[in-house]
Amino acid sequence: MTFEEIYAQLQALGTEQNRKIYRRHGASGDLFGVSFANFSQLKKQLTGRGKDAAHAHALAQQLWATRNFDAQLLATMIADPRQLTEVAADAWAADTHCHMLADALATLVGGTQYAQGKVREWTSSPGEMHQRIGYSLLNGLALRSSALPDSFFEPFIARIEAGIAVAPNRAKEAMNNCLIGMGSRNETLRQQVEAAADRIGPVSIDHGDTSCQTFEVRPYLAKVWARKTKSVPAV
Repeated sequence: MTFEEIYAQLQALGTEQNRKIYRRHGASGDLFGVSFANFSQLKKQLTGRGKDAAHAHALAQQLWATRNFDAQLLATMIADPRQLTEVAADAWAADTHCHMLADALATLVGGTQYAQGKVREWTSSPGEMHQRIGYSLLNGLALRSSALPDSFFEPFIARIEAGIAVAPNRAKEAMNNCLIGMGSRNETLRQQVEAAADRIGPVSIDHGDTSCQTFEVRPYLAKVWARKTKSVPAV
């Protein structure tokens, strides 16, 4: 599949309803409004066993360069983290304009060898989207990278506690979600996260014209650990 073919498919699959939804979630500029079901189908055509990862990655680079929201979102889904250079990741992060795209880019960078370094760098950035990517990336590592020690995450609990009240809106949301992710790893981190959340108090996040809600850390973690307990087979 060529770049021209896939870009034409994106354009044809877009709907006005999805464009309205994406704009309410912060997307702006050129966008088609492709559904995530269609994104999934396009991804299957380009990635996975037997597919040419180098070709998909080259397409991802072309798609990102269009600055079209849907094309950039698909780019994060088909790019190969093994081929994504740190320079390219920095360029894509600098080009990210909304939290949906920030979260998608964080998922991609989570598969790279330099992910931990980018967490430290981006969470320390003054920019809202860089912070959003950094904390979303940290959340992904908390949920999926079982080999990382508690000592990697513990400093971020303290950093979030100290900075969440004054953080930019979408960074604040990612910080709050990240507390939940870290508190879901084990009981030690859960206790540290819940104690920090108690000291932080209620977190106010502007979700705009959407039905999204702010997660309360302690009640959310109670549900997470109830599910974990239920899933452990009785001896």
